[in-house]
Amino acid sequence: MTFAPATGPCTWMLKASLLILICGLTGCSDNIATQETVDNAPDLQDLVEHGSEFRQRIEAVSDGVWIAIGYGLANSILIEGKDGLIVIDTLETVEAASEVALEFRKLSDKPLKAIIYTHNHADHVFGAEAFVAALSAPDVAVEVLAHSTTEYYVSRIVSEFRPIISARSFRMFGVALDKNTYTNDGIGMSLEIDANSTFGFIPPTRTFDEFLEVELAGLRLQLHHAPGETNDQIFIWLPERKMLALGDNMYKAFPNLYTIRGTPHRSSKQWAQSIDKMRHLPVNFILPSHGAPIRGSDAAYQTLTDYRDAIRYVHDQTVRQMNLGLTPDEAVERVRLPEHLQRSPYLKELYGTVEWSVRSVFSGNLGWFDGNPSTLRPLVPKARAQRMSVLAGGQDGLVTAIKQAAADEDYQWVLELTDHALRLDPDAGDLLRMRIDALRALGMQSVNPNARHYYLSSALELETDLRFAPINNSSATLLRTLPMATFFDSLAVSLRAEDALDMNLRVGFTFTDTAENWTVWVRRGVLETRQELIEDLDLHVEVDSLIFKRVLARQLNATVAVARHFSFPTGNALEFGRFMKLFAATREAPEPAPFATIEQGLSKP
Repeated sequence: MTFAPATGPCTWMLKASLLILICGLTGCSDNIATQETVDNAPDLQDLVEHGSEFRQRIEAVSDGVWIAIGYGLANSILIEGKDGLIVIDTLETVEAASEVALEFRKLSDKPLKAIIYTHNHADHVFGAEAFVAALSAPDVAVEVLAHSTTEYYVSRIVSEFRPIISARSFRMFGVALDKNTYTNDGIGMSLEIDANSTFGFIPPTRTFDEFLEVELAGLRLQLHHAPGETNDQIFIWLPERKMLALGDNMYKAFPNLYTIRGTPHRSSKQWAQSIDKMRHLPVNFILPSHGAPIRGSDAAYQTLTDYRDAIRYVHDQTVRQMNLGLTPDEAVERVRLPEHLQRSPYLKELYGTVEWSVRSVFSGNLGWFDGNPSTLRPLVPKARAQRMSVLAGGQDGLVTAIKQAAADEDYQWVLELTDHALRLDPDAGDLLRMRIDALRALGMQSVNPNARHYYLSSALELETDLRFAPINNSSATLLRTLPMATFFDSLAVSLRAEDALDMNLRVGFTFTDTAENWTVWVRRGVLETRQELIEDLDLHVEVDSLIFKRVLARQLNATVAVARHFSFPTGNALEFGRFMKLFAATREAPEPAPFATIEQGLSKP
């Protein structure tokens, strides 16, 4: 490699010296050493035995501290103070939380003083109403504490991304699988959600950004922002008792640095930094939000250190491979945990995986483009399928290759080839059967429960009429407290733009109970919302906000609700019906049957 001098020999020497320094620090070599690993990958027996971690029980940690394990996907923690109770995390549904609340009441008759959410995930927040109903006293107000962004992230999931996150979550957690194929969810026995579940989130009454020290029920608690599995994650430190409630920043499985259900980017670097904040505290007890507590200062420190080191190792070594020019597909072949971390019982790949984490570090820092110019503008799926067919000698050749792969039990190749073949012939029943069999085989071979359940649930969807749809049983409290902007955000991402490209429609909303005014302006395929009434409305609606929210949540029949509860200073119900049809779901799948859209129903076979 040579440099042309820019301004003279001094510049050349400076650049050469810099190159030597960089090579000395990082090694300018195309030879990339891979990490030697031990044969310590978990097997199916490890997964089965892992279920004992979540045996249903109320476990006493020390005087006045209990953890409810196995009643839902997450734990709920009860702390008895001098004059009241504190509950940390509230499970995923009112039904699951009600069962735990009754057990908690047997342990203390003191009133509930506070609920603390460690973060926004459904299995930590949606049972809150049950605890308030069962444990609070009429004359005692219950504080709800959380990070300042927690309510935003809850609203984000229940509005804009609810359909796709619900569907992918139900697949990942195996909610529709029978007991012959289901094991456990890696961080809990099961996600206790079905078609009859009710959600009862209570918005925080007190929030903080980085740090909050409070006295609750006569106890001193320190709340720290600790981004990791979520951006709003916090941990709770009880200094007098040397107890640490750390939310989902550690559990007895390799962490989900990326989750296949889909989330905002999880910064592994921040996650490791958050654990550093915790491991330097004089911790005697760790109260996790999943699985059993950890007792003893040595065990707490070593487990936190190993967990932190595993996260940082994957981050640093992935960035190293990125800087050497590797794509994600290449990097996952080279990044493996060191032997001592692989042997940790807290780092078995029974929830997250190193491979998914490597891909997440890449995409989270460099985005979707992997650096290979062939992926800048790839062929659309059907065009790629057509070319694959030609390479195989036509559709018959492609089918022959799939049958051979199935005979060879090369199930991943069956899956990839049927991606192409079913795009060209979506009604081919024999191809669909081979795809289902491959999905089922891959699922039964997978030890990681997230992958296992996703494969098996996808097979079930293809084999039956099962479709995963969001459950709309949100409580009236939750619906009323969610800001109206959340619901209009949901409308914006539901607009059937192809039906509105020539439209210029201004619809005003006056909510009679809150005195809020909004305008929804559909303008040539784009939706704009303003928190005011603009001039020259084409349609003006007056309605109670909760009624409107329940219509959008499909808890009320829209036709009946409009006739009974809506009034129209401008326009009429018929025009409003035409407006709402712009947001109606369609049954027209954009992909062939194996890639069908999410429609109706959540049921177990």
